[in-house]
Amino acid sequence: MPARNRPVLGPDVTSEPRLGGTPPAATPTVVPVPGPVSARADREDRAVRSAVSRRARAAVVAGAVLLTAACATGTDPAEVEYYLDLSDQPMEASAVELATVDGQAWRFTDVAEDRLTLLFFGYTSCPDVCPMTMAEIDLALESAEEAAEDVDVVMVTSDPERDTDTQLRSWLDRFDPGFQGVRGDIGDTVEAAADYGIPIEAPQETEGEYLVSHGGRIVVLTAGGEAAGMFDEGVEADQVASLLPVLIEELL
Repeated sequence: MPARNRPVLGPDVTSEPRLGGTPPAATPTVVPVPGPVSARADREDRAVRSAVSRRARAAVVAGAVLLTAACATGTDPAEVEYYLDLSDQPMEASAVELATVDGQAWRFTDVAEDRLTLLFFGYTSCPDVCPMTMAEIDLALESAEEAAEDVDVVMVTSDPERDTDTQLRSWLDRFDPGFQGVRGDIGDTVEAAADYGIPIEAPQETEGEYLVSHGGRIVVLTAGGEAAGMFDEGVEADQVASLLPVLIEELL
């Protein structure tokens, strides 16, 4: 396949991708410099509990999915406002090699050939966007029922120094033990994110503040690690759940 420029997608871009150019700067999250382990764990628990509590919406989301299921058949993903369709010109897989939390070498080309993979770049001490995003994905898969069997979830940490294998695995287990955690050198992680048009930066510690950035979009990977589309930042569970059957039918 001939080389081509990758679309550069900022966290707030909703139009068609621009070819070439310089990625917009990532917006960092200010995180206090880690104190005692117990204090950090308490912050994380509060954030995760807040996110997971949204599962109370499960019945409402399931109802919304059922109501839209009939309409979803025949939907063109390119016309869905919260989804960026790249299926006509998918983004090539990143060649970066990272590792799973089990210590196994992992490449983006290793994603399953017979399932879609939802990919997110985030970190476990994030106070809002990251736990909310993972909670929405979890709820979407619960609501999608049979369609969820054709979907994997991978989160690559953007804070690998603090997100150890144990920490990342434990955090993801609070959402779904089936979610895969991946980590590696921060330089490789930044490169991999950029390959998919996700602008993140290496964490920085300055004047008592620890600045960490994360992605916003949820990338939809197909066999071979190509990106066939992206859900916008802030997408809700019912939106993801209602579109998944359409994506599965068209992309698998």
